[in-house]
Amino acid sequence: MSARRPPRTLPTAVSAALVVLLFGGCGGGDDPEPADRAASGGFDADRAFADVRAQVELGPRPAGSAANRRQSRFLAAELRLAGVEGVRVQRPYRNVVGTIPGGEPGYVIVGAHHDTKQGIGPQFVGANDGASGVAVVLELARALPRRLSGPSVAIALFDAEEARGNRPFDQDGTRGSRQYVRYAEEERDGSPPLAQIRAMVLFDLVGDCDLQLPRESSSDEGLYALFADAAGGAPFEGTTGAISDDHVPFIQTGIPAVDLIDFTFGSAETPGPYWHTEQDTLDKVCPESLDAVGEAALEAIPQIR
Repeated sequence: MSARRPPRTLPTAVSAALVVLLFGGCGGGDDPEPADRAASGGFDADRAFADVRAQVELGPRPAGSAANRRQSRFLAAELRLAGVEGVRVQRPYRNVVGTIPGGEPGYVIVGAHHDTKQGIGPQFVGANDGASGVAVVLELARALPRRLSGPSVAIALFDAEEARGNRPFDQDGTRGSRQYVRYAEEERDGSPPLAQIRAMVLFDLVGDCDLQLPRESSSDEGLYALFADAAGGAPFEGTTGAISDDHVPFIQTGIPAVDLIDFTFGSAETPGPYWHTEQDTLDKVCPESLDAVGEAALEAIPQIR
């Protein structure tokens, strides 16, 4: 993602529970091992944090890399274990997609990006920028009801959000989400028909221990209000400038979307000093922040019509 105008600073978040996730390391090219878990019916922030850890263990995961391919297999396995239907990995960009059926026509896209920025350095693991949003979406996939009363939820873990090298983001970023929208137009490869997509919710950089989630200015006010109301305020307070991110391809087709993003990662600056640096490590992510976002999402997403 890239910023277009600076945000305000805001307050912090709240707490959660405990379960252990078993995962494989990345040494020797092994995939992380998904644990056999059933849907919990509640957002488990410690389990989400373990999912952040499992991704970080893979090291850098830029689009097209072996680690990125291992991660996409791991994410697909986790979604299947959660009971998500129709799980598949799109190509050429490895978007991991699936559906939680609803009782009404239409789809709400719930997404995050799973790739990391290329060329930052060998220690850039994207704990917050990438892994935190993915972890929240994985845990929502486990915790949301197996059959929703409203529209179906289409899970979309996007590849290739990050621009390659020094290429301009507006030209080279969001390749995975643009592919997803194109496939929705063509009604292929697990993207729901574009005309049936009612809304899009994006999670990005949501693990910062000093979590602040103002409304990004291109995000739909009504969608954002559902999350702010569910949380009772913090961390969903204030407004910030427009940010180029995976919600933009949806907005460009007329679909209301909200980007839940803390772009003040590590300070009140925008972008924060940890963004796209090797300081984006596991110790910068807090389960309490994942919990604040996840609990609000569990209440807000089923209300989207």
